[in-house]
Amino acid sequence: MTDKRISAADQDRGARIAAEAEAWETLPDGTVHVGVGATPGREFLAQFMTPEELDAVVARGRGRPRLAPGSGRSPRRQVRLPEDVDAELLARADAERRPVSALLRDAVTTYLRAG
Repeated sequence: MTDKRISAADQDRGARIAAEAEAWETLPDGTVHVGVGATPGREFLAQFMTPEELDAVVARGRGRPRLAPGSGRSPRRQVRLPEDVDAELLARADAERRPVSALLRDAVTTYLRAG
């Protein structure tokens, strides 16, 4: 499966990283499992990424970003859509180069605050 929002070069690079990691029968010598915030895998990733990309990944952190200040809890909702509405949603997300979830959050917020 390919994601049209990810460039072919990035998809190829990701495939190379995954293939190498999956080929390991054991973890490389010196591999250390650490908590959030440490970056022992940086040397390995440096083979495949520019310094700027590495800095961006480390700055991004783990997990999904908080949607609001405070506890960081962001309840999750699911919705079923008719195929034509879903197709319009995907096309709009692609045209705006934004995640579908961001469009849905904006639409719900606009709807609730308009009422």
